[in-house]
Amino acid sequence: PMTTLYPFWQNDTKTPKVDDGSSPEIKISVPFIYFGIPYRSIYVNNNGVISFNTLVSQFTPEAFPLADGRAFVAPFWADVHNGIRGDISYRESTEPGLLLRASKDIRRHFKDMGSFSATWVLIVTWEEVTFYGGSSTTPVGAASG
Repeated sequence: PMTTLYPFWQNDTKTPKVDDGSSPEIKISVPFIYFGIPYRSIYVNNNGVISFNTLVSQFTPEAFPLADGRAFVAPFWADVHNGIRGDISYRESTEPGLLLRASKDIRRHFKDMGSFSATWVLIVTWEEVTFYGGSSTTPVGAASG
């Protein structure tokens, strides 16, 4: 079945339009437990990485686990340049419909998490972004993580 993006809106917070840029540190309302470590803030990085403790400007993907131990999620790791085209936006939500959808998605894709129940979601969207060296008319991509 076709996967649809989670909903995003014009009033979501946008990252700066700059090559290899990032959001400022984002304090999150619910700690994000990642490999047993609770993180209370994140960065949304233009190159497709959501990171903990530090921003990540790296644009060349590499295999996990990373040798330097950086902790991040990489839903769209690529050499993105939103200064040329597109937007990168994010928002937190505890809206019940989104929590139900996220819970069902996790249960469907992670069979060992059959009782998972989301209490918080972060929606990050890379909309119609292009690559470094691209132009306003080059092919674009979209991802939501």
